[in-house]
Amino acid sequence: MKLVVGILTNSLGVLSEALHSGIDLIAVTTTYYAVRKADIPPDSEHLYGHGKAENLASLVQTILLLAITVWISYEAFERFVRGALVDVNIFSIVVMLTAIGIDFTRSRALSRAAKKYRSQALEADAVHFSTDLISSTVVIIGLVLIVIGVPKVDSIAAIGVAVVILIVAYRLGKKSINALMDRAPAGLVKLVTEEAKKVEGVLKIGQVRLRESGARTFIDITVFIDKVLPLEVAHGVTDRLSKRIQSVIPSSDVIVHAEPLSVETAALVAKIRSEAANFPEIKNIHNIWVSEVDKKLHIDFHIELEGELSLTKAHDLSSELEARIRKLDGSIVAVSSHVEPVDGGTYNGVIDQEASRRLRATLAEIIKSFPEVRSFHEIDIERINGKFTAKIHCLFKSDITVNDAHRIATEIEETIKSKVKEIEIVSIHLEPEF
Repeated sequence: MKLVVGILTNSLGVLSEALHSGIDLIAVTTTYYAVRKADIPPDSEHLYGHGKAENLASLVQTILLLAITVWISYEAFERFVRGALVDVNIFSIVVMLTAIGIDFTRSRALSRAAKKYRSQALEADAVHFSTDLISSTVVIIGLVLIVIGVPKVDSIAAIGVAVVILIVAYRLGKKSINALMDRAPAGLVKLVTEEAKKVEGVLKIGQVRLRESGARTFIDITVFIDKVLPLEVAHGVTDRLSKRIQSVIPSSDVIVHAEPLSVETAALVAKIRSEAANFPEIKNIHNIWVSEVDKKLHIDFHIELEGELSLTKAHDLSSELEARIRKLDGSIVAVSSHVEPVDGGTYNGVIDQEASRRLRATLAEIIKSFPEVRSFHEIDIERINGKFTAKIHCLFKSDITVNDAHRIATEIEETIKSKVKEIEIVSIHLEPEF
């Protein structure tokens, strides 16, 4: 219809629209076959499926639009310079109004389908046809102005159509090339990262990679989880993360790589233990205290070495470990180590029945003064090298933390040593109350 009216009226604006619609026909045909191709499941040669066919179809539309823009611009310039007689009649206006109605209905239909199926090819067509409304309106305005005596406005209207087509071509081309080059959609990486942070068990987010292929979004994400988690629990964390991402990004293919939390990102105490493990002479490190004063960290810890090691060697080891610990965090201003001989050897102990009965009664009274201790049992008293040692099993509430239980046990030990001078060593065994 546009082509016939354009030839009869000699209107470049209408002819441009006719050519534009011809390109639309080619574009829609390309889209039709692209959507069919994209729907084919993955095979041995296309492991990610055939979704890129949609992106390729959009690029073909872009090239066609650019070609028609060049032709329209050239013809418009020629006619503007040499002039051309345009015969406008009621049929030309009716045809353009009919085209506007058709463009409106098919653009809405394509837009709904594009959103439903997340199809870039259908979305490209929807945008394409919505701009036809603008270009057709520009042509109608040009025809009306010709009727009222402005002949060269037809060439200007054609340039307007070319500009609209050029804008559409740029948008489609940019989106198609971005998809073909696997450029991550704007804001999607941030969205995936924010959703991953909401999953319980995810301690840190690593690399996030995304690529679009037709209606599907392929997502690879690396997360760090607690390295002591059982495999079954770790799998549950990754499974919850996959389902959460798929719920916010429909038609997404999600692969989660779970990594154990590395030393560099672990708690400072864990980092200190890791550094100590690099020294084979250090048999154990314990009583690690981290205190903060005026936003500066002070580190204190005990290391156990072989008792026969020379004091010079022990000092060199502890100094080197202190230097390494200082490098772990810029806010560390003081590091202090305490060297102890590693526990070892066998000592001959004897049981003094009379002293044991007396000391047990005294220890029982001391332990009862601590309300946090629910009960106690197995108070073993031994005399080693003339000094007594006491081993006591104390029961605490099952929900108490290790920190709190250890703090109370230390208070009990110190109280016993201060009140019972005969006892040199006190060992409190912590147990939860069932």
